[in-house]
Amino acid sequence: MCAMSVGAAAESLPVVQFIATGGTIAMKVDPVTKGVVPAISGDDLMQTVPDASKYARIEVNNFSAMSANYVDPKWWTRLTKSVDEALARPEVAGVVIAHGTDTMEETAYWLDLTILTARATCSTRSGSPPRRTPKARE
Repeated sequence: MCAMSVGAAAESLPVVQFIATGGTIAMKVDPVTKGVVPAISGDDLMQTVPDASKYARIEVNNFSAMSANYVDPKWWTRLTKSVDEALARPEVAGVVIAHGTDTMEETAYWLDLTILTARATCSTRSGSPPRRTPKARE
């Protein structure tokens, strides 16, 4: 039986880039306006999924922090470039994009047409802003 160190085991895990774009999944209630505003970083979001490191080495890319209502072709072009750069690296197994609810379908379609690889790209969203209060959201 061969024993592997913790460091070596971590090195053998796939690399996944988590691209945080803002949107509903990254919103907090503004105490003054009582409206929701982008306020949770990709790093904070990943802290809510501590077991992710058992399955992959996660690289966080805090790409943007805005409402999905403000997505436009310039923003999509920048996102395509970011995804292509991540997936051009052989050690990156895939990309997960945290996105706002309102324009996720359009972004997924855009990326389907524009990214230069067939490697794994996944988009995820939240239908409502986070309400629980883990330390990352306080």
